[in-house]
Amino acid sequence: MNTIKLLVVSDFESKFIWDHFDPAVFRGTDLILSCGDLKASYLSYLVTMIPAPLFYIHGNHDAAYLHAPPEGCTDIDGRVVVYKGLRIGGLGGCKGSFGAYQYSEPQMARRVKKLESSIKKVKGLDIFVSHAPPLGRGDGPDLFHQGFASFCYLDDAYAPRWHFFGHYHLSGSPVNNKAMMQFGRTTLVNASGYRIIEF
Repeated sequence: MNTIKLLVVSDFESKFIWDHFDPAVFRGTDLILSCGDLKASYLSYLVTMIPAPLFYIHGNHDAAYLHAPPEGCTDIDGRVVVYKGLRIGGLGGCKGSFGAYQYSEPQMARRVKKLESSIKKVKGLDIFVSHAPPLGRGDGPDLFHQGFASFCYLDDAYAPRWHFFGHYHLSGSPVNNKAMMQFGRTTLVNASGYRIIEF
């Protein structure tokens, strides 16, 4: 059985990657996923240094992507793509009402419903990429960092193997193992900073 190696990034640019890039660490990477709130130049740098495609969604600080999106990268916000047999869906944004890529719960629920039609066309979902966490599952105590209930519905209904997100920054190491949680058949991963996942 083939092993898949993912590099998942979110929220803040890693000095280890940007300033002290070690090719050996990222050798064999099959795919890079971005959960948002990263400079476009950083994502473009990643695809320059690592010979793998990069799929991204928008964070709440990514309004600049509207005019200058990351070069050499693929926007999967609001759609499902299939790569190496993996069905990957993405939904960017967080809770809020005063900026780009900010949504109320009903607005995000409508986005989830629209994504569902794409999920059904490919008969399932293996990886879900979002900026905000699901409600009550790795989110923050304040309203702005609360997750979406509609993401809980999506995880429960389609049981993707992985759900990667960011938005709520964890203290300590950006590769902190406490950032991983299990809900049903889905492993939730807060990817703030970066994470390397092999499965």
